[in-house]
Formats: sequence, structure tokens, C-alpha cells
Amino acid sequence: MGSCGALFSFAMGLSAVAIPLYALARGITAAEIGMLVAFSAAAQLAMRSVMGRLLRRVADKHFIVAAGALMAMSCALLVGSPAWWAFLLSQVAQGAARGVFWTGGQVHVVRTHDSSVTAIARMNLTSGVGQTLGPLAAGPLIAHGSALWALGVAALAALAAMIPAALLVRLDPPRPARRTKAGQHRPGAADVAPGVGLASWAGAVAGAWRSMMNSFVPVVLAEVGHAAPAIGAVTAAANLASIAGSSVVTWIRLARLAPVLVLSIALTGVGLAGFAGLAQWLGAAAVALFVSGIAAGLLQTAGPALASESVLVDERGEALAKAGTYRAAALLAAPLLVSGLVGLMATPMAVVVLGGLMAGPVVLARGRSSPTMEPKEGEP
Repeated sequence: MGSCGALFSFAMGLSAVAIPLYALARGITAAEIGMLVAFSAAAQLAMRSVMGRLLRRVADKHFIVAAGALMAMSCALLVGSPAWWAFLLSQVAQGAARGVFWTGGQVHVVRTHDSSVTAIARMNLTSGVGQTLGPLAAGPLIAHGSALWALGVAALAALAAMIPAALLVRLDPPRPARRTKAGQHRPGAADVAPGVGLASWAGAVAGAWRSMMNSFVPVVLAEVGHAAPAIGAVTAAANLASIAGSSVVTWIRLARLAPVLVLSIALTGVGLAGFAGLAQWLGAAAVALFVSGIAAGLLQTAGPALASESVLVDERGEALAKAGTYRAAALLAAPLLVSGLVGLMATPMAVVVLGGLMAGPVVLARGRSSPTMEPKEGEP
């Protein structure tokens, strides 16, 4: 799963820089880019919302293979045509690819490891390497060639990811959820467990951060005059910070995951707002985005891990899919909000507002008790 995640994420990271800059070069405005990213998020939301049921019918490795094909298609569409419809279809294909890959991949690694925290942290670590190298490669490819070169390389990387995905061990879909005597599904822990609720909230904030990395972070830096190599370097640094945040989670005791998530939510929003407010000063903006990236990395690992550990083994697919659905919803809502605000204020200020909204709910979180991790029925 490691090489598959690295290759897929390399393609994703490369395209996350190349597509917004290519769109700007083709005359598409910042607000329109936000709308395109929102379509991508809508596709991801649609896929995540049905993945819990699909994973009970189809082996998870097949979804991972399909994700590579969809990502390659996303990049190839823009290589083939610069038309607005190609941007739209590209974003829809990429959103579907992400939804399929992350849900299918998380379920696969959780089912093949004893610890959900360790499994998801390892997956995020290898994927983070790809997400860091992708933007680093995007800068030189765009500066010395074109955005189309970068997209072509991304398409090849996505196709390459299908090879290790096809070699993954095939796991049979988990048994159906338990039923009551009346034959109805009992309320699953994925619907009622406090840990799943907090994990879903954390996923929403992490999704908002990722949506900015894939859209308005490059746009903000480009609008204040920074060159493509600098934009790629800052984006890569933020993704590197996300790797570091994901890795730290393995040192945190399960009982401490909830308060760590609350703190990370605050830092993610404040750091993103600081980045946008300091965008003209590249070094200061990079530091703020780096801090935000560390917190977002914690969220994207600790959130799914908490969701997985809060439910029975045979409900982990539903719990992970639910947390992922909230993430996908934020991927949709965040760029739409910023796109709407761009009509009223400068792009950096619109991102500042979003960062404040991401951090604000921490006040509510302080009033909630942390989920208690108790032994689950049917487990030792």
C-alpha cells in the first residue's frame, strides 16, 4: 500500500499546483477556480456517501485500482483540451478518485493491521511523501516547460499507482452489520459513538484545509506576485508539515486523541488565516502554513483512527466512510464560501475569514466531554 499511496499522492500533489496555475493562465478567474474545486468536492462527497455500502459488496483493493485510473483520467483530460468543460470533468474525476482512494485505502490498512492509529499513520506518511514531492516537481516542470508537462507526468504517476494496487492482498468484504430480532439494522456505533462524531468534525476541518491547498493557496501566492517555483516550494513545505503531524499521532495515547483533535482544529484554522494575511511576505506565510499543515496532518490521521477505534470491527468501514463524508462536505463548502467572498473582498482576506470559521468551533468543543474509549462489545 505504501508505493501505491506515494504514487497516487504524487500525482495529486503535482496536479494540485498545476491545475490552478494552468486555469489562471487560460483566463479562468479565482472565483471560477473555487467553483471548479467545489465540483471536485461534490464528486468526492457523492462517492464517500456510498462507500460504506459498496465496501460490503466489493473488495477494497478494487476501489484503490479504480482510483488510479480516475486520477490519470483527470489529468489527461486537461492535456487533451483546455476548454472549460475539460476543467469541469477533470475536477469531477479527481474528486471521485480521492473519495474512492482514501476510503478504500483506509479500510484496507485498518483491516490488515492490529492498530488503526499505526495503520493510518503509515498510510498518511507514505502518501505525504508523494504529496510533498508532487508540488516540488510542479515548480520546475511549469517554469521550464508548461503546466501541461506537469499534468502529463501526474497522469503517468497515477497509472503507475495502479500496479501496486492490483498486487494488494484481496480481502473479502466484511460481514453484514448486526440486525435486531425484527430484522432491522440496529443503530450502529458509526451513527451514535461520540468518537465518530468528533472524528467527523475533525475531518471537516482537515477537508477545508486540503481544499485550500488544492485551490486558493496557489492562487493567493500567485496573485501577490510569487513565482511558480516559490509556490511549489511553499506548498511542498506545507505538505511536509502534514506528514510530520501525521507521524506524531503514533506517539499519542488513544485516550488523548480527543483533546489533541480539538487543539489541532484551532491551529489549522489560525495557521491558514495567518498564511493568507501574510501572503506578501513569503517566509512568514510559509511558516504560518507550516504550522497549519502540522495540525491538519494530526487531524487527518487521528480523526479516522478515533472513528475506527470507537466502533466494532465489522463497523469500521461505515465509521471511516462517515468521517470521510464530512471531510468531503468541507471540501465542497470551503471553496464555495471563499469563491463567494472573493466578490466582496480580496482573495487573501476571504481565506482569512475561512480560517477564522475553521477555528471558531473550538469554543463549542471545549464544552463537550471527551469520548471515552471503552472495550467494545465482542472484543477483548
